[in-house]
Amino acid sequence: MIIVNFKTYRQATGEKAQDVAKDCLEASRETGERVIVTPQTSDLLRLEDLDIEMFAQHIDPVNPGSNTGHVLAETVKNTGVSGTLLNHSEKRLEKKELREAVETAKEHGLTTIVCAQGPDECEKLSGFKPDYIAYEPPELIGGDISVSSAKPELIQEAVEKSSVPVLTGAGINTREDVEKSIELGCEGVLVASGVVKAENPREKVKELCKGL
Repeated sequence: MIIVNFKTYRQATGEKAQDVAKDCLEASRETGERVIVTPQTSDLLRLEDLDIEMFAQHIDPVNPGSNTGHVLAETVKNTGVSGTLLNHSEKRLEKKELREAVETAKEHGLTTIVCAQGPDECEKLSGFKPDYIAYEPPELIGGDISVSSAKPELIQEAVEKSSVPVLTGAGINTREDVEKSIELGCEGVLVASGVVKAENPREKVKELCKGL
């Protein structure tokens, strides 16, 4: 699978989120591969009529009530979201909060992808029983060097140590990056700027899909 994280990039905010999502949808249909988009929470409703799989960028382990500034699992589920990222390097959680967020997501039928910064953390956090662990070394996120070329041995170690399927991300930008990740035992990849900031997001996603 290819997961495209829109983050808060201007190129994928508001109406532009629809454009990138449509490009991802077309690429998925043309290649037959699973492509998931993760728009900002404020843009989820813009995309609910598109026939593309969506994950939330984050949910909080809270129930409806007196909570301000939180993201409810049931709210994102009602927009058509089928899963969520958790503990991304740019949105880290305390371990207790993370465990509760995984449990909350599961209660609402959401697929969970928990991000980890190293193989040891992959092992530890996979004990929370998310659906996937995503290994992303923070120093490579958003950069020009991919994790698959800079630290392939750590991807393999992450796969070996995790008790759940592993994804990888950070600098993934080419078909070769995806191929190497799959070769090392990953189920798919997380990408962001490599797609969102590409001149032609549809063609970029198609290229990445060919590496699966």
